[in-house]
Amino acid sequence: MRSIRQGAVLAAAMVMAAVVTPVAAAASQGSCVAPPRSSPSYDDFVLTYKSACASKKNYDRTFQDVTASVLVDERNKLAVTTSTALAGAIASVRVNNKEFISSGGHGAAFQYAFHAWQKGEAATECYNPTQAGTRLDDVGQPPPYHGPSTSALYTMARSGGSIRTAGRPAMFVTLEDTKPGWGDCRSADHQAKRVPFTMGLSPYWLQTEIELAPDHDAPRLENVFRAAATITSDDERHDHFSGVFVAYLQPDFTKVFSYSPATGRLSPKPVDSHTSKDPMVRCTDDGRYCLGMYVKPEVLGDKAYYYTMTRPPMDYNGHFGENTIQVTSPRGAVDKGDKVDYETYVVVGDKSRVEHTMTQLHTAFE
Repeated sequence: MRSIRQGAVLAAAMVMAAVVTPVAAAASQGSCVAPPRSSPSYDDFVLTYKSACASKKNYDRTFQDVTASVLVDERNKLAVTTSTALAGAIASVRVNNKEFISSGGHGAAFQYAFHAWQKGEAATECYNPTQAGTRLDDVGQPPPYHGPSTSALYTMARSGGSIRTAGRPAMFVTLEDTKPGWGDCRSADHQAKRVPFTMGLSPYWLQTEIELAPDHDAPRLENVFRAAATITSDDERHDHFSGVFVAYLQPDFTKVFSYSPATGRLSPKPVDSHTSKDPMVRCTDDGRYCLGMYVKPEVLGDKAYYYTMTRPPMDYNGHFGENTIQVTSPRGAVDKGDKVDYETYVVVGDKSRVEHTMTQLHTAFE
């Protein structure tokens, strides 16, 4: 399945929701059996999250998936679902019946991931704390690859239009994983043979919150949700630390734009990859559905940036391809006990609505 690596690691998105409903329980057994790989419906089956087909167990704990939703313009339902199988990561963002997020495994969906490295070294997938879980979590699992996560989930609950989670991210490439990571790295060269690494876990604690209107600080913007997180280090000092909030979008989100605060307009950008200090947006070809990310200028600062990437199907990504949008937030040294905060606003709607909402956000927060 798709893995998370340096340069294509995390994205963020915003949505609309106000009425929160627990995710429905079991579907019939047949609906969770994948069609043949040659079937035109196979990719949609794998990439579109189905709560009824996903594990609700995390170690000795049981959680139901959590959905928060809101009516936008009193007629369009925006719903955001966090998944137990993905240890609290966002598995689904829907507007009415349109799914935005491409799931299908622990290295996709909409989640946080991190890198830490020493001076003279470089970021590596073999030291990559990842919210949803590990590469091995998909091995031996049937499609849609939503079995239990190695990442430890301790809290996942809704209050009003907000969802909060707490957990310990796993290492994406664990000590037990003998297959080389991206760039032919080896986990044994980057992780000590001690707890928590020997359990597949990282020495970090992650708390997240998702706030739909009217719970966030732009309550009139119903097509926006706020995603925030705090990661706390229980690790040795690292000279460099980087966090990513990345959304893997459905295959039809093929168009890429950047938003200019100076002009208030969206401009087309290269599809293969693009780095920007201006907010980024991905849309379907017809512009009916778009997802964008906005970070307050003082939070973005000098080092953080937006990044989009499009990659064709290959062995590394499970032959599904990748359409991502993310915020990457590098920083300097992080010591044991340090906390690092993240905040992103995710905007959904058609192209015109997203463009207008970006302007409203920038006017409110500049």
